Amino acid sequence: MKYNRKQIHARALEILDEQQGGIRWGEILNLIHAEAPETPPNSIHGAIQVLFQSNDQIIKVARGTYQLEKYVTAEASDAKAEDEATAAIPVKSDGQQSVTEQDFYASFAEWLEENDEATFATALGGSSFGGKWGTPDVIGVLKPRAQDIFKFEPQIVTAEIKAVPGQPVVAFGQAVAYRLFSHKSYIVVPNSTSSDDMNRLKSLCSIHGVGLVTFSLNVSQPDYVVVVLPAVAAPDMFYVNTMLERL
Repeated sequence: MKYNRKQIHARALEILDEQQGGIRWGEILNLIHAEAPETPPNSIHGAIQVLFQSNDQIIKVARGTYQLEKYVTAEASDAKAEDEATAAIPVKSDGQQSVTEQDFYASFAEWLEENDEATFATALGGSSFGGKWGTPDVIGVLKPRAQDIFKFEPQIVTAEIKAVPGQPVVAFGQAVAYRLFSHKSYIVVPNSTSSDDMNRLKSLCSIHGVGLVTFSLNVSQPDYVVVVLPAVAAPDMFYVNTMLERL
């Protein structure tokens, strides 16, 4: 069997619809060639390239991996709903009033600026970038000042804040994921976190270069304290540009 360009396009779209989590370029090529072995591989390659460049419903979600836009949007909606639900969990503050993690987004953004960790920082919270990798609660950019002698490249700083003391593993996983597109990543957890969890977090953060900050569950005086300094890492430029496009 031999496919023409129209048939290759149709089959490629069918495969993408079947593979809701996304599929690599080479796998699509191999699947189509296996079904129509008389079709020259170069013809399949060229047809797929044209399709992916011209069809807005096909999204490049990672290097060499593509997914239909409707599935990307569905994942983004699920991630946003999960982030918003977590951010809205009430926790008893030091003053025994209920607070949520989103109550601390703005103050931590200010802390980053005041401590020269970011030239500008802002709260994102539920404004999901999309996808299953989540969205930083706070994002900032550190840029050289006009008076600085040494001019460095701008750095992206991200932070994951958890007001619920029992969520250190979740916070760590998200903060590590943010290193895909940020130069520095922070975990911000309550100082009421258990000593066992805190010791584990210290070790994990030191090993993986993630910053660790503790705070008091007091909205007016959060008292942010650095426990582990973050290491500056080189992010993956593909994910940096993907994040900036979504932002």
